[in-house]
Amino acid sequence: MKSGSSILPDHEKLRNVIASGKRLVIFLHDNPDPDALAAGWILQHIGQHLGIRSQIVYSGRLGRAENRTMVKLLKIPVRCLHEKHIRYLKNDRYALVDTQPGTGNNIFPHRDLNCHIVIDHHPRQPALKANYCDIRPDVGSCTTMLLDYQQHFGIPMNSNLATAAAYAIVSETQDLDRENTKADRKAYVRLFPHVHLRALGRIRHPVHERDYYRTIARAMRHVMVSKNTCVCHVGQVHTPEVVAEFADFLVAMERINWCLVSGFHQGNMVISIRTTNARADAERVMKRILLKLGQGGGHGMIGGGAILCKDLNRYDLLAEQITKRFLKHLSRSQTTHLRPLIENDRN
Repeated sequence: MKSGSSILPDHEKLRNVIASGKRLVIFLHDNPDPDALAAGWILQHIGQHLGIRSQIVYSGRLGRAENRTMVKLLKIPVRCLHEKHIRYLKNDRYALVDTQPGTGNNIFPHRDLNCHIVIDHHPRQPALKANYCDIRPDVGSCTTMLLDYQQHFGIPMNSNLATAAAYAIVSETQDLDRENTKADRKAYVRLFPHVHLRALGRIRHPVHERDYYRTIARAMRHVMVSKNTCVCHVGQVHTPEVVAEFADFLVAMERINWCLVSGFHQGNMVISIRTTNARADAERVMKRILLKLGQGGGHGMIGGGAILCKDLNRYDLLAEQITKRFLKHLSRSQTTHLRPLIENDRN
């Protein structure tokens, strides 16, 4: 199937691929976000509707308090597994949602196994092969795509699933303000009567660990700004997801239209890019600044990546290099244009 929402998904082909196996194993990307969690859960419901046992797996951790609350409160049946802990059987069918084989951000062993299903809203990988592919980068959330299949198969919508899907759409599109489409808005409106509003409120306003506030306090002292660009290299972070969360927070600053945030976590430099320019290509920017250093991707207004990094000394050197590349790509050549957002002040 070609990418693009103008090409209608082949629901019956998806049905046939799922039904041809005895078990459906659904892979999410590492450290899954609400969009991946909800999309994977909907696909699991589709598998169950077709009489196929299924499980949802991922690697990493649920770092953001919102994501942990979402999984716990709504009882989403996801399993955190290392690749070696997954039993691969001949009659299994393997699906990836919100990610693709070979992107480096999931544990699917693409060199050893055939992937049967890929459903994603990120740009199509050049060498992507699967029995069934639905790649629609012009759709705001992968959850919106899976809801289309659920509706086609006539699967009832329960309150917990509706709440997960609704939160996935609003979190992925920043409350329908970033990279949303008519399909995302229609899906959200259709979901809303089924949403458990109190649960949604608890997910959106979770209890945070004290380390979260310590990280934010330290990060604020490292924020550098120019006229319309923001850069923040936080250093050590308690969880990698806080980097993307802080990038979302900073890009909302007055007059800022590009933001780069990084952090150091367990041997990796984690990087996030955000922009307010709806016509931008954050994936291209991310890949350019990571050239020969690490792996990354994204779509539209958001990008993410990582570089192997043995210690904080190496992190500091990479931070300088990444900043120069970022500013050069934006035609802002002088790092001296950046100044601290919070000046040292003893008062």
